[in-house]
Amino acid sequence: MPKLSESEKIALEFIEEYLSKNGYPPSFREIAEACGFSSKSSVHKLLRRLEAKGFVELVPGEARGIRLLRPAKGIPVLGKIPAGEPLIPYEDLEEVVPIDPSFFGGGRLFMVRVRGDSMKDAGILPGDLVVIRPQEEAFSGDIVAALIYEPEPYVTLKRLKISQGRIELHPENPVYEPMIFSKEEVENGKLKILGVKVGLLRKG
Repeated sequence: MPKLSESEKIALEFIEEYLSKNGYPPSFREIAEACGFSSKSSVHKLLRRLEAKGFVELVPGEARGIRLLRPAKGIPVLGKIPAGEPLIPYEDLEEVVPIDPSFFGGGRLFMVRVRGDSMKDAGILPGDLVVIRPQEEAFSGDIVAALIYEPEPYVTLKRLKISQGRIELHPENPVYEPMIFSKEEVENGKLKILGVKVGLLRKG
């Protein structure tokens, strides 16, 4: 992970805390006031450095156009993910778990908190934090976080199987039935792979 200066670390931690509390990023003025910078132009230069190091993305022409790519430390928890009955996914950052991403191969990662028991036979239990590497493609046999758009958008955690042009999402609990999508349904955007499981944390 690229090294941060003290001012960069202060600003990035403020952005993370602000996002966690409010669900949207702070303005340049708020960053300047909270972190003791002399002007908005100073904040802009600092954010450009953070962007070059891969921590944020600046979105031109967008109010509060700061997109957090990775935290200063740890792995962000993006919300609860159902592993049983479908639920609308949460979008807000819940917290940042202070663990080095290199334990799971490094790069941009996020965690989701599981509820439901459809993956219990794979050792994934309610309350677990599953570490996900964001990517839109996966191999048959991978455990994936998938976004399903119909009838209402929801996210689920299942084992991916690719068979004869079909995409199948299989639970690891015989109580639940697999979800099967045709090639046409995938091409029409009914299903999107959000990422692949690369690790798991369990408290207690």
